[in-house]
Amino acid sequence: MKLNFNKYLKSKFTGFEDGYDVFIKSITIYVLFWLSVLFVYTFPVGLDKLFFAMILLIFWFSKIDYFWFAFFIIISLYPGSFFTENSGDALRRLPIYTIIPKASFSVFDIFMIVSLIKAIVKGRKLRFKDVLNVKYASIFIIYLVIVSFFHGFSVKTFISLPLRGLFFYTFFYSFPALVFTKKDTYKFMYMFLPFVFNEVFSQMYLLSTGRNLVTVFYSSATSTVVYDKLMGDNIRAIANGYSIIILSFMFSLSLLENSEIGSKTYLFVVIIATIISIMLSATRQTIIMIAFMFVLYFIFVNKAKPGILLQLLIATIVIFFIIDVLNVFNLSNILNASLNRLTGAVEIKGGTIEAEDTLDYRLTIRLPIILESIKRSLFLGFGFSDDFFQIYDGHLGGVFVGIMQMGIIGYTSLLIYIGSIYKTAIYFAKRFGDNNSCSNVIKSLLIGISGYVLVNTFIDPVIIFNVWAKPHEFFILIVLISQFIKFGKMEHIYKKRILFNRVT
Repeated sequence: MKLNFNKYLKSKFTGFEDGYDVFIKSITIYVLFWLSVLFVYTFPVGLDKLFFAMILLIFWFSKIDYFWFAFFIIISLYPGSFFTENSGDALRRLPIYTIIPKASFSVFDIFMIVSLIKAIVKGRKLRFKDVLNVKYASIFIIYLVIVSFFHGFSVKTFISLPLRGLFFYTFFYSFPALVFTKKDTYKFMYMFLPFVFNEVFSQMYLLSTGRNLVTVFYSSATSTVVYDKLMGDNIRAIANGYSIIILSFMFSLSLLENSEIGSKTYLFVVIIATIISIMLSATRQTIIMIAFMFVLYFIFVNKAKPGILLQLLIATIVIFFIIDVLNVFNLSNILNASLNRLTGAVEIKGGTIEAEDTLDYRLTIRLPIILESIKRSLFLGFGFSDDFFQIYDGHLGGVFVGIMQMGIIGYTSLLIYIGSIYKTAIYFAKRFGDNNSCSNVIKSLLIGISGYVLVNTFIDPVIIFNVWAKPHEFFILIVLISQFIKFGKMEHIYKKRILFNRVT
């Protein structure tokens, strides 16, 4: 009897609604990624433009918009050290298109423009009020543009940096209009998860060979290998796609609270893979951020199931043990370096406090510069003016950069808005109750927001408006929280109607 392979695969997912579709789409997006790699790095120059133009055309007619949002965001976040080239004269990079003279647009720019038009023409109007008022966050952008005019800016700088970055904020409207079901939003989150394994593999390849994986496909790729003094001047396997790692960790925690799609075992494996990637990269801020979110998750969301934490810890230890036994690279050095980088930024020697060179330079040289600059426009900030980009410093925490960008007035207003997101999200999660499938998802995504707030306070600027032409993960989470509040409302009303009908 002839075996129907497709039917056989479907039979393996009978316990999970739409699990088979997630499985197929996960494979598809992964294959599409590697096709993109081939077109950008190995096939004749010029074919990449045709390839992505065809993908954009397919997106216009497609009904699986969640898939395409995920794909274009992923390839814009430097997965596995690929697509990091961004200079206009780079021979091999994600293509740029010149639609009008002196104005070039990246693949991601055009996707956001096309998705906005598609949302207006084909999208569904929201049946529930956007309680987070996400669309009204555009008021902050208008404020920044006005301030930029006040300080002055060069057209070239404005077009190449903030203008292209501002295309991203059409996501506030286009994503909810095109991805309007709970299932599709879950599937959007699932699409990121396979790329965690891609990231771990690329890090292991770097540690084993001393080269980034991208050089296998294109030997002249812009590929920096970092040697860290806290690792004995050995290679530090930084995950260039660390944004994908962080998002996948947050999404996995959120998806654990949903039994409608997929396998919890798969989510556990993804979480373990994110931990491995973070430890291999020996990045302080990511280690602190993930640990902080883990603690919050088990305090506020999964407090009734402590066994999950134990399972994850045991599985992670076993995997690290296997890696060490195989002896592909010196795991002991890497783990020690992670600890050193976490605790060794400041140390005491002979009764005096000595800072690691990079930290000392930031505190004694760079911090005074940004503080003096802030004083020049303390209340209004510099917006996207040339002055802002001349003094921008991404290693002194997001608060300083945020005040420099928006001033005391604008940045305080932004923080109040973010505070209102917390208040509203917590209110609805409590109102829906534990029987609502969206309650814990909202809490989990809010914990993700909290991780970014922590990092923004002390390390990297996250809670600022986009100054580079790439996706902004913090605002992606805000839109997703808004989505699940909407889904939670629908479920809440539906259950109340059922209860009412039973009583009557």
